[in-house]
Amino acid sequence: MKTAIGLAGLAGATIVSPVPLYAQDAGQSAETADAQDNVIVVTATRREGELQDAPLAVTALSDEVLQERSIATVEDVGAIAPGVQIARYQGDTSIFIRGIGTPTIIAGNDSSTAAYLNGTFLSRAAAIGPAFFDVERIEVLRGPQGTLYGRNATGGAVNIVTKRPGETLEADARLTVGNYDLVRFSGGLGGPLAEGLHARIAMQAEERDGYATLIRPDDSTQDADDAGNIAARLTIEADIGSSAMLTLTGDYFEADDRANTFYFASAGYGEEVPNWYQSREGQQTLPYFAIKNAGRVTARKSRDLYADVPYFNEVEVWGVTGQMDWDIGDYALQLLSSYRETTTSSQNEFDLSDTFNTRVGRAEDHWQFTADAQITSPASDAFSWIAGVSYFREDNLIDNDVFGDFWEPILIQGLTDLQAAGVLPPFPVVIPQTTACCNIQLSGQQETEAIAVFADAQLALSDSLTLRAGGRYSWEERDGAQRFELLIEPDIRFAPEVAFFPNAVTDQRGQAVPDPFGFVVAPVNGPTTFEAFTPKIGLDFTPSDDLLVYATIQRGFKSGGYNIGSSQLDPFEPEKIWSYELGLKGSLLEGALDFSSAVFFYDYTNLQAQDSVANQPIIRNVGAAEILGFEFESVARLGAGFRVEANATYLHATFTEGELTEPLRPAPANQPPGSLLRDLDGLRLPRAPEWKLGGAIQWDGETGNGGELLARLSYVWQSEIYFTIFNIEAASEPSYGVLDARLGYTTPNGRWSFAAFGKNLTDETYFTNQILTGTVYGAEFVGPLGPPRTYGVEIGFNF
Repeated sequence: MKTAIGLAGLAGATIVSPVPLYAQDAGQSAETADAQDNVIVVTATRREGELQDAPLAVTALSDEVLQERSIATVEDVGAIAPGVQIARYQGDTSIFIRGIGTPTIIAGNDSSTAAYLNGTFLSRAAAIGPAFFDVERIEVLRGPQGTLYGRNATGGAVNIVTKRPGETLEADARLTVGNYDLVRFSGGLGGPLAEGLHARIAMQAEERDGYATLIRPDDSTQDADDAGNIAARLTIEADIGSSAMLTLTGDYFEADDRANTFYFASAGYGEEVPNWYQSREGQQTLPYFAIKNAGRVTARKSRDLYADVPYFNEVEVWGVTGQMDWDIGDYALQLLSSYRETTTSSQNEFDLSDTFNTRVGRAEDHWQFTADAQITSPASDAFSWIAGVSYFREDNLIDNDVFGDFWEPILIQGLTDLQAAGVLPPFPVVIPQTTACCNIQLSGQQETEAIAVFADAQLALSDSLTLRAGGRYSWEERDGAQRFELLIEPDIRFAPEVAFFPNAVTDQRGQAVPDPFGFVVAPVNGPTTFEAFTPKIGLDFTPSDDLLVYATIQRGFKSGGYNIGSSQLDPFEPEKIWSYELGLKGSLLEGALDFSSAVFFYDYTNLQAQDSVANQPIIRNVGAAEILGFEFESVARLGAGFRVEANATYLHATFTEGELTEPLRPAPANQPPGSLLRDLDGLRLPRAPEWKLGGAIQWDGETGNGGELLARLSYVWQSEIYFTIFNIEAASEPSYGVLDARLGYTTPNGRWSFAAFGKNLTDETYFTNQILTGTVYGAEFVGPLGPPRTYGVEIGFNF
């Protein structure tokens, strides 16, 4: 009788991963039950191995578990994995692990979590979600992965592993229908084409009405926060002689919907600070509100959105990958190369009113090329190792434009102030009111080239003690160009004005000087190179077959770079982290109770903090932070098919030093507006809840005809989180919990399955991310909401 359990190997597993195992039936021998254990194989350590033997914090979810938990997106994984927050923002997948992540404000930002698709690094956050279909398993590695995964892995890494062709003809299909007129179909067909040649083709198509309704000025309505996408993947495996295999993969994803939706969160400092709109900082928002408040405005957390601009979201992601696996004697050589393109274009609005006020556009045109080689020694040797080299190159054209129909009085005041200061000569300042003014362009281009070499080894000191050590050397060169300008539509540059500020527009490096408003069109001061060595050392102790203890010290590194789409011409510096982790996992009561736990401490320096300053996103390196935490998870098999799961994550993630200008908090009268310096010591890191708790009860049983039943009820709760480094209550999400349920039946031959599911059954309304709109854009907070209550049925077929 099958029972899916969630046990994430101590594998360093700071938490139990829901790996399906089998409970022991009455009268069944322990040996038989052990033989039936469905051991999940992972590549989290870049070697194939059993999850419970991997000495790192990793949660691995197999295809079977993903179905049992009704997981259809990467964001759903964030509710399962301890210490993890995953949200979709304007098409990007934003991942925070143990309090470390990158807030996304405009297109073009780099993540603090490295995401991989079948071993290929996915540079763009917009490419992560589209990769999640026809999944064999997903692995979430918690903690810095500076040695094995390198760049941009200070928070951790996510490995998406898709299904491969089988040795025999296999097919699977799944149809899901639900409320909001959800229809999702996925399927795959694979098997041998000829001797030594196998293939699998898979596809997924999804259509869903919106979780939100756009209400137009004429009271017509339109869905938003909907879904309309299609994806396909072809995998071909060819044996090259008796010791090598060539794998070729091509994948494609396309979306055409209005999934890019902002919801209104708060008035920001207007709620935080009494009489803020009368302050010098707050007065800058008045032209915006003069237009917004003339119409109907959207309420906080409402899914009825007043809007007057066309919404659209268009995404195209595709890639081709070649992989050669070659056994050379007892050694394994792997060569992997990939080319990928990600193109996005979307439009919506900030103000969420039915007056013509703002329009927000985002676009990326990105390509990347990767090439990796690694060789692995026999794992059975007392001393074993893996070594590799990696090459990465990308080019990204970034286009962010934010239109505001209120710029005329702001520009008149600004030009008048510059005349009074003697920066501009006297002339009549007259700007006619027009719906063509003005559009801020936060755009540009970024190029990256990166090379890395790494080695990782383990030495068995005894039957129960293993020493692990490794290191990676990373080198990167980054370059780019800024296009931060103010346009009168369609394409007339208002600022920077070269007649007054000739050096604000130039093709010459090192010659650019932004105008007094910060506008500049010029190459960055580069190129700039960044180097880092990220070592790791660890010790594993297995006092018995049922207990594993591990201790690891390692360093993580996130590259510096350029904040494209701003006035910043100089690069920001890398952020680095030292991680110290101690983990324990065990199995008690003859396997009836499994648990895993870990305590960890991070020394986090030179944080790359991003915020909106003077209507542009600014990245600044800030002081230091410390993260102290623990994770615990247990699975108790109670017999008669019942299983109870419980887990807890605690994070004390705070800044320990650093000062940063808080531009919207009123400055003293003797200081310029927007110049208040804030001490960050003691403030919590964004999106780092102090507590995250989860529990589930599941029952698996047999019907009289030999079919299988499954019933599952789960609940996840987390404490308050902040969305800015300044910890203002107006940009936070109070504690909330999400209740899910599933009831399933599988026929005796295993070919057909039927299930009913419900998610967020109590219909909680909560923000998963928030951003500041910008000073003259009202200084409000907006962001995406988590899905409302959803329910539906699934029909699956396998042979």
